[in-house]
Amino acid sequence: MESVELSCGSQVLIEEDRSLPIVDVAVLWRLGAIDDPEGSEGQARMLARLLRRGEPKGQPSIDERVARLGGRLAITIGRNTVRLHGTVLARHLDPFVELLGELLCSPRFRETDLRREKRRVRSELDAVLDDDGSLAHRQLRRTIFGDHVVATPVGGTHASVGRIRRSAIAEMHAEALTGRRLLFGAAGDVDAQTITPMLENAFGQLKKGRANRPKLPAPKMAKGRRVVIVDKPDRTQTQLGMGTLGARVGDPDLAALVVGDTGFGGLFTARLMQAVREERGWSYSAYSQLGAAVQREAWAMWTHPSVAQLGDCARLQLDLLEDWVSGGLKATEIRFAKRYLVGSRCLDEDTAARRLELALDAVNLGFPMDRPAGYTRRIRAVKRADANAAVAKRIDPKRLAIVAVGEAKTLVPLLEGLPGVVDVQVTKPRSLL
Repeated sequence: MESVELSCGSQVLIEEDRSLPIVDVAVLWRLGAIDDPEGSEGQARMLARLLRRGEPKGQPSIDERVARLGGRLAITIGRNTVRLHGTVLARHLDPFVELLGELLCSPRFRETDLRREKRRVRSELDAVLDDDGSLAHRQLRRTIFGDHVVATPVGGTHASVGRIRRSAIAEMHAEALTGRRLLFGAAGDVDAQTITPMLENAFGQLKKGRANRPKLPAPKMAKGRRVVIVDKPDRTQTQLGMGTLGARVGDPDLAALVVGDTGFGGLFTARLMQAVREERGWSYSAYSQLGAAVQREAWAMWTHPSVAQLGDCARLQLDLLEDWVSGGLKATEIRFAKRYLVGSRCLDEDTAARRLELALDAVNLGFPMDRPAGYTRRIRAVKRADANAAVAKRIDPKRLAIVAVGEAKTLVPLLEGLPGVVDVQVTKPRSLL
């Protein structure tokens, strides 16, 4: 992996692979939902949506121009970054990079496009009403993080989207588009001597600016188990989520925690899946998820039992959680989790484009730059005592959010008597939008 720096302060990572005349190009812009002004959540996502809008009347659209170059382009946004990722024929790399420069440096942000995108966002939000899983995930995150900035959906809500103004989007763009907040990557039939002049031509005029972002406060959860029911009548099956605070990228025991979580709920043969599905048949799937970001992220486990089995399933999950935190995993569970993590790593690094993505994440989040080899080395080095100690330190069963989707009058009696529950609330699905 080669690394160069542009005159504007942006870093460029290049992973050369001449097997095909194709180049993957990535732009990681350090702008995300955490930068949204209070009350206008979803503004950064709206900015990202507008980047590929605004072509002059009678001119081909951005998508048409990309297609004519034999390429494709995706723009996605998360809590911390806007990511542009495209693939193009190597012989068309120069005009493709030029197009990326136009998108990022000279967006039009027309009022008519903003109104159109607002209508689309509202339609997307309304569609969530029919997706019980999305409702459950939104509510669980809100219950875990409370009023912290990372609790708000990346796309905002009906109310916050309505408050977004074109002038505020343009101001956010002007402030955030600096060289040090951009990270570039290229993989495939390309080298530094080829792509660096192209990027200089498209982005070299940017000011260097500052790379640092506002520091977020550490999220906190009060002691106790809090239940929230998302009230949806006529449900025979529920979405049951339980979560607490998990890990952050800078934790020295992150690799050990990854092994511990994988052994508990990250595999078909993991303890959670075996107890809930294989032994009792209460849910088709049962799994856990460990998040890690610059700030502490969430850890959660999910099942989908019938209403009739909800209470028993919830109690079982709580028992499994407490046993895991207090007693840890067996040596055989740790060995199997490590074999899986190391063995499946080849799927994340088998192409130049995937190796590039790993490197981009490493630079952006502060992971060691020795991946992928360093990752497998750290996983192999995890001992059973390390994994169990990390779980006991990071996962707190006494500070827990419990969320279920279904008819409140039926679900409340099934969950309010769970051990350690200090509060039960009922909310309507639209309150999450």
